[in-house]
Amino acid sequence: MATEGFNSKSVNTREAWDKLNARLREEQLIPAQKIPVKSRGTGIFMRIAAAVLILLVTAAVVFMMMNRKPEIEMVRLNTADESNTFIKTLADGSVIYLAQNSLISFPEEFKSKLRNVKLKGEAFFDIMPDPGKPFIIETDMARIEVLGTAFNVKTNNGMGLELFVERGKVKVILKNDPSSNEMVVAGEEIFCVKNNLVKSKHFATETSLWYKHRMHFKDEKLRDIIRVLNRNFNTTFVLADNEIGNRKLTVTFQNETAGTMTELICTALNLKSQSINGSIVLSGIQEGSKQN
Repeated sequence: MATEGFNSKSVNTREAWDKLNARLREEQLIPAQKIPVKSRGTGIFMRIAAAVLILLVTAAVVFMMMNRKPEIEMVRLNTADESNTFIKTLADGSVIYLAQNSLISFPEEFKSKLRNVKLKGEAFFDIMPDPGKPFIIETDMARIEVLGTAFNVKTNNGMGLELFVERGKVKVILKNDPSSNEMVVAGEEIFCVKNNLVKSKHFATETSLWYKHRMHFKDEKLRDIIRVLNRNFNTTFVLADNEIGNRKLTVTFQNETAGTMTELICTALNLKSQSINGSIVLSGIQEGSKQN
């Protein structure tokens, strides 16, 4: 049957069309077609390149995060219009006497190669020596560099600068003209006049000793307080043991005698005192005993 004969011979139309198409191209009866060749390796390469790029970007971000310098948290002390001299002992042992209407910023700890603080107003500095880590004071007008010394700095809201050195030496550098700088030694003072540094001799007066008047300590360790008192009043307070030195005290001294200061300290911290070879020795009171 015709139908059976047709089914017994399967016709591959795709193969026939390919042969016809190839013959027409050979005889240039149809234009040759540019068949894009897609390499299997190209896709793999692109995926690898993308993965590498992601890894590089991730590594760069991690590196930046690990090497980014953390912002140093600064402590700010502001005396406003208080008449007290606010006294603060820093982590390195340096002491700051902050005048009224003044502001100072400093880190909890000096972890960098420099001991940087910022000052607005007036302060007396008694700096602990550390040749490997200079102490830097930033003001609106100048940068003051020290190693270990005692000096007074007064700024006038960016309109002026006054500084005198009690001991040691400091270097004053104007910010708007770093080439204008001066070394100031003990017994000298310096002023900034019309963006120029003018140096002269300093003569101590009662006014220049303002930082010794009405000294206020807030939550300061006893060892730091007596170091300040011994430094400024020629007292000889001595601690019987280290535990006492760690006790904190908030107190104000104003033209007090050594006896009055001793009484204030002992009453506040429950201590007793003894006079031994000219020194005032502070010690704890044992339970059941009475203060001398």
